[in-house]
Amino acid sequence: MDACRLVVEDGPDPGELALLENHVAAAAIAATGAGDEREFGVFLRDRSGRMRAGLSAIVWGGYCELQAMWVDKPLRRRGVARSLMGRADEEARLRGCSLMLFLAYDILAGGLYDQLGYETVAVVADCPRGSAARLYRKAL
Repeated sequence: MDACRLVVEDGPDPGELALLENHVAAAAIAATGAGDEREFGVFLRDRSGRMRAGLSAIVWGGYCELQAMWVDKPLRRRGVARSLMGRADEEARLRGCSLMLFLAYDILAGGLYDQLGYETVAVVADCPRGSAARLYRKAL
């Protein structure tokens, strides 16, 4: 570290962020021998092909980690999130997973995941300020 320096950057280069994630994934794969992670997405598209809702997930080491889920505001409270999560659970099973895992914020989720059979395994209070973050899991 003699010729190196620590730098904090706002808006870091997306390519460098991807490289960082690749290095972490490679180290985890090497440590566990669990094989490469595989990504998948589940999307709701309108007739023009525009995404109206979707989720992204990573499968690795026998589990599936939900990365992000979003539903366009006019489609909320119509069962779209339930459908997305059901399809993600099904896809994870097809890919050999026995566990789903993800972090969600109470301010956004409003108890949805509990209704879908997920259990809270950890809560971080006041994250974000005035709400909480929850780590959810579900045996598949």
